[in-house]
Amino acid sequence: MVIDGWLNLFPEDFATRWAAQDEQQGAIQLFGPDLATSATADGLVAEMDAAGVDVGVLTAGLSDPERLHRKGGHAAEDFIAIAEAHPDRFWVSATVDRATKPLANVRRIRELAEHESVRLIRVTPLVEQYELNHRLYYPVYATCAELGLPVSINVGVPGPQVRSACQHPTLLEDVLIDFPELTVVGAHMGHPYEALLIQYLLKWPQLHLMTSAYLATYFDPAIVRFMDSSRGRGRILFASDHPVLTMAKALDAARALPLSADGMADYLGGAAERVLARR
Repeated sequence: MVIDGWLNLFPEDFATRWAAQDEQQGAIQLFGPDLATSATADGLVAEMDAAGVDVGVLTAGLSDPERLHRKGGHAAEDFIAIAEAHPDRFWVSATVDRATKPLANVRRIRELAEHESVRLIRVTPLVEQYELNHRLYYPVYATCAELGLPVSINVGVPGPQVRSACQHPTLLEDVLIDFPELTVVGAHMGHPYEALLIQYLLKWPQLHLMTSAYLATYFDPAIVRFMDSSRGRGRILFASDHPVLTMAKALDAARALPLSADGMADYLGGAAERVLARR
């Protein structure tokens, strides 16, 4: 089974407006014009079929549907409906989009956790520029630990032209120490801190890494060796961040990695199937 741990599905015109913002020009230059395109759910399924992706994790905002629809985006409930309309093809994640509303975030996580298709909560520090170990995120981490929901946290230097310090991997240790029962997935590879993250993966069994938005062609060789080692197999999850990096391009590069059959199976889907399972 191939599981893409991060898919984006933007409403019509939303992607174009997002891509036109000045602060996103670095990302557009880095990843190309596909960021400014929109797709339908059926179109996304067709792309998954063409690429060989069995299950994709759709990414919505955590805010309530009224607010997200007013801003032109999709809400988690929209993606839950898509998952129900396409059985066994989609899981759903929700991204904290208003860190300064911790009580509202907690309420929303509890609401969404009632749906079996919701598998992951995301924290993207680059967007609001709060450190990933900021006190505003702690209610989110505590609630997810209680409910058994993994949390994906962007780490490393982001593509958009914003400050990167809020995503430094050293900040992960506070979260891992304070919430030992929380499963944490470091998203977007964590470049250029791969060596540090390998040490953290060895040290913290509840930590995983997701290679979203990072083409396997450019993986640090040490990461590739770790992925196929006895202690590293099953700790790293495949994801594209489509259309930031199209799933077909990401998967083609991933399949070219010099991994054993077991290592490749774990990377492309086995690890995600275990980490994102509802308990």
